[in-house]
Amino acid sequence: MMHSNNEIFTRFIKFGKISTETERKKIAEIVKDWNYVSLETSNIDKKYLDIINSFVTDEKINSILASQPHLKEEFIKKLFSLLEKIDLEIENKSSFKAERDYLKEFESINLSEFEKFIKSKDNKFKKHITDTYLKKELSLIDLSKDYKNEIKKSKEKIQEIENKISFISKQIENDKKSIYEKKEKIKNLTNDPKILGKIDLKTGKPLKYKKPNETKIKEIEKEIKQLNENIKNNSLKLDSLHSEKKTIIPDLISLKNKFVQNWKKQLSLKEIQQEIEIIDKIRKEFLNELYKKIEELKELLKLLSPFINEIADLGRLWDMSAGNWQNVNFSLLEKYAQILKNKKEIQELAELLGKYRKAESELEEEEFENIEIVSKYRIEHFGKSELIGITESDDLNNLLQTELALFSDIETESIFYKRFAEKKLQTFQYINKENDLEQKSVTDIRQKEIEKDKGPFIIAVDTSGSMHGEPEFLAKVIAFAITRIAINEKRKAFLISFSTGIETFELTDIQNSLSKLIDFLQMSFHGGTDVSEAVLEALKQMKTENYEKADLLIISDGVFGNLSSNTIKSINELKKKGNKFNSLMIGRSYNEKALSFCNNIWQYDPNYNNLKDLVRTINQDLSPNFSKNTLKTELFNYK
Repeated sequence: MMHSNNEIFTRFIKFGKISTETERKKIAEIVKDWNYVSLETSNIDKKYLDIINSFVTDEKINSILASQPHLKEEFIKKLFSLLEKIDLEIENKSSFKAERDYLKEFESINLSEFEKFIKSKDNKFKKHITDTYLKKELSLIDLSKDYKNEIKKSKEKIQEIENKISFISKQIENDKKSIYEKKEKIKNLTNDPKILGKIDLKTGKPLKYKKPNETKIKEIEKEIKQLNENIKNNSLKLDSLHSEKKTIIPDLISLKNKFVQNWKKQLSLKEIQQEIEIIDKIRKEFLNELYKKIEELKELLKLLSPFINEIADLGRLWDMSAGNWQNVNFSLLEKYAQILKNKKEIQELAELLGKYRKAESELEEEEFENIEIVSKYRIEHFGKSELIGITESDDLNNLLQTELALFSDIETESIFYKRFAEKKLQTFQYINKENDLEQKSVTDIRQKEIEKDKGPFIIAVDTSGSMHGEPEFLAKVIAFAITRIAINEKRKAFLISFSTGIETFELTDIQNSLSKLIDFLQMSFHGGTDVSEAVLEALKQMKTENYEKADLLIISDGVFGNLSSNTIKSINELKKKGNKFNSLMIGRSYNEKALSFCNNIWQYDPNYNNLKDLVRTINQDLSPNFSKNTLKTELFNYK
């Protein structure tokens, strides 16, 4: 059974096995349009978009859709299946998890470990890389000469800066030491006035006061000032060198990051390449199988063309093409189709028997809008076709003379302004009437006839030995023709073949019943006749949902016994519900009493009657239930 488009998309969105529900919803929207979508205008994963685009633009797929558009649902299901199959295969085939784990760990190593990685021959990362495809792509065994040179230059630069820092630091220390010494020298050159009158403890003589050498002191102070200036400048140089050194360390980090990014890039390229290979392989295999099935379907349509004039539900044939239909004897179908073509009266009889039950209809209420045109006057108060009185307003164009008098006098002018602001000036009032046509929408209710599907039917064909010859031939051709009608109109039809036992199958279930129908058409009728089992089977089917409103047509020579009272009772109960029981008796030997339960008994003797007379009789008998005009119209449309 085919799903509707909406159901297919809903099931995919809610229960699909790829990506997220949000992503699946976007995919469904693209598939619905069945058109090529560029990557720039899409917001789904590229791999899914590529698969969808290749599928919806495939020439063979679109070729079959052009002639059989109903197959689109099947192709949508196939496309979703392909997406899920590829996604699962990519997930299962991915061989890069260990590689990603190594890469992640490598990202976290510090600079000293990074340098160790460069120098060491036994480093675990280097061993891992040696054993992988990355060895060739990145030449990681020796690393890159560029990386080595950059690292070497960076280290040399750092060493050079450190040498300068050491040299300048020594200069600063030397300058500080010189300053100290010079300050001590100034002290020696300066006599403290406080020593006057004091005794030198070594000599026992009074200490002498010497006058300071001011010139010499000034020279030393000038030198000290210069040394301090040198210290200041060298300190600035040190700060600059330290800053420069800090800027070189991130360069080493950037080298490591650059190395990691290259590794990631190569790994991603490999993953993409693997995805492409998987997608191409599965898509190619998938499409080859699909093309094969399309060709089988075309062949099947060609073979079934004499059996089925129009296929409305191609999903059944799509499923059937997967079966062992090649063993079916399609030449027999073509033979019976040719018989119907040559014997118009048999085809007309079959059409009449298969179409006599008019499609049921029911009434339902529906709302509809009825537009009425209403003519009425529209009042335009700004027109002046008719003076109707005096009113209060702020209309200065239609003032009374008394109001103008207020405005002309300076003492009453303020009264005029007050009335104007309050819109209480006395003015003439005019109106203008214009005829206006207005549309008025009125909601009403009416009865609407809804036609349901045409009723199902059950055919019971006598396959006993007494039917051999012309009766057997006619029964087979009628069964074949009614099956065509059932398939084309998508009506339920059930065939019961009976002799001493019964065989049953659903006529409209092509996939499972076509071979049975072929067997029925090529079988030889034999055995005795027992209609009771066939009638009981028909009653059983009429109690099911598919055939609760079905009619029974018995095709036989009528050489059988009466039905039991319980069976007759069940038949009468079903008649009250609307089921009908009709029979076509071939020959003159039928048991009329045994057929008393039938609504209509039609008799045809190939030796004495004309099929056209039979068609006319059946048409007249059915006229209370199925009008002739309707019959003619439907037969004309069917042909």
